[in-house]
Amino acid sequence: MNKKHLLDLTPEEIEEDIKLLGQSPFRARQIVEWVYKKRSASIEEFTNLPAALRKEFDEKYVLRALKLKTRAESRIDGTTRYDFETAEGYIIPCVFLPSKDRNTVCISSQAGCPVGCGFCASGKSGFKRDLTRGEILEQIIEVQEQSRQRVTGILFMGMGEPFLNYSNVLSAVRAITDFRELGFGRRHVTVSTIGVVPEIRKFADEKPGVRLALSLHAADDVTRARLIGEKIRYTVKEALEAGLYYSRKNNARLTIEYIVAAGVNDSEQSAEKLARLFNKSLSASDDIRVNLIPFNCTERSRLKTPKPEELNRFKNNLAENGIMAIIRQPKGLDITAACGQLGV
Repeated sequence: MNKKHLLDLTPEEIEEDIKLLGQSPFRARQIVEWVYKKRSASIEEFTNLPAALRKEFDEKYVLRALKLKTRAESRIDGTTRYDFETAEGYIIPCVFLPSKDRNTVCISSQAGCPVGCGFCASGKSGFKRDLTRGEILEQIIEVQEQSRQRVTGILFMGMGEPFLNYSNVLSAVRAITDFRELGFGRRHVTVSTIGVVPEIRKFADEKPGVRLALSLHAADDVTRARLIGEKIRYTVKEALEAGLYYSRKNNARLTIEYIVAAGVNDSEQSAEKLARLFNKSLSASDDIRVNLIPFNCTERSRLKTPKPEELNRFKNNLAENGIMAIIRQPKGLDITAACGQLGV
């Protein structure tokens, strides 16, 4: 019999399993504490459970489904890339981003990516499969253990499109923000999407309260299609409206992500068009942040990184039109851990 991943189960499902074994529900609470608060790597460590119950659980479940394959630390900024391996041998990248006032983990939601954006290496190697709830959560737990540092924030910005793995990502988000499980504050969790409109709206109605990052990358549909491909066919207007719907319904900041590629979407006209789009769509109460992300070179893309002066000019053009933006500096470039490089 193949063992199941214990992290795939919600606390309620663990309690149901415990009841089927003729045990009291408080045993489920003990198990949840061992799994999430104490971050045990073995069921044998559940020492306040009867030996017979530990044996039954050990026969049914595993606590770790991923194997650490490689670890690389940047000499530039201390960013650490962890490559985990699934049972089938698929590589799952995860990035630890330490800084002065916070430590963030950027996690993957799929093995490979079915979208295939032109600026991102993740889709170039092909889509393998969705990650389970447990595989998503295990990345966070393992980085906490490996780094031996307190993690303060979670980004769903690694490999994969989270909303094309909707049910597992939603379950993982709930576990990340549930005080019984990982217990992160909702404002310290961000889910990034290329703009899968129906799922953004569905997610909004669930009211998870976490932040949303919308990878817009252009103010017009032609340029956006050039950058993200043809698999996600929702228009710029539809994607932005869905993002704002989420932000307003959850009272949560919306981050607009804009990959800046030289000669593609970095002109003065592009900045003016983007500013007009925002000024037309936003209300005074909307909480948004615009992140300008210089394209990070990979071997599999023909796009080029803009020069610093061009990037600053684009930012200033936005400001002149009433839109404030920040330039997000890449981290982990020397270990292929920066935005768009995780498929390398």
